[in-house]
Amino acid sequence: MLHDMSIATAEIWRRAIDAYKMGKGSQADIASSYRVDLRTFQRGLSRFNETGQTAPRPRGHRQALYSEQLKALAQLGGKHPDATLEELKNMSGVKGSIMAVQRALNRLGCRYKRNASRQRARPGGCKSLEKAVDPRGSQT
Repeated sequence: MLHDMSIATAEIWRRAIDAYKMGKGSQADIASSYRVDLRTFQRGLSRFNETGQTAPRPRGHRQALYSEQLKALAQLGGKHPDATLEELKNMSGVKGSIMAVQRALNRLGCRYKRNASRQRARPGGCKSLEKAVDPRGSQT
């Protein structure tokens, strides 16, 4: 049985779907016995019928910047430590938001000027591109 607000594992989804397919109850009965919302069970059943997958879909959202853009930002951060976030965004051609650029630069360990009226940024550029990419090959 699932506890409220938990995410069902692939095994739990498989058991729930198997129970429904074997006629052990209606969709509402099976959803209730596995403690998931009826609509959630229906979406899971529909996904299984379409794709054969029972694993939960990945959570989260897409990355705002990908490896090519991170490399460009890392190079620009090293060459132009006094550039503002807006300037780095424009120079790199990134289509994302200023916050996406800031988060990427923070992951890279880059120093940047916070705004045009403040003092110059300390030299040093970016620490490492590897910090921004996790061992599985996707950005963090």
